[in-house]
Amino acid sequence: MSIRSKVAGGVFAVALAFSMSGAASAACVKKSAQATSGSESSAKWFAMETMVQAVSWGLWPGWVATGEVSGYTVKKERYKCSADGGSYTCISWATFCQK
Repeated sequence: MSIRSKVAGGVFAVALAFSMSGAASAACVKKSAQATSGSESSAKWFAMETMVQAVSWGLWPGWVATGEVSGYTVKKERYKCSADGGSYTCISWATFCQK
C-alpha cells in the first residue's frame, strides 16, 4: 500500500468520524426565548411557544393542541421571570432532542 493511499484512507477515516459525531450532536438543539405577558404562567407559555417555533414551525400546531413537542424530548427547561409593572417577562432555556 502506498503512502498516498494510506494518507487518503486516514483522511477518509477522520472525515467519517467528524461526520458521525456531527450527526450525533445534531440530534439536540438548545434554544432560548423571551416573552412578556399579563401573568407569569402566560409569559412562560409564550416563551416556550417561541422556542418550539425556533426548532421547527411544523411542530407548532401540535404543541399548541397538546402541549407536547412531537418527536422531541425537552430537557433542562428553565425560566427566569420578573415582574414589570403590570406584566411579567420570562426568559426561557431548553434543549430539544430528537427521539
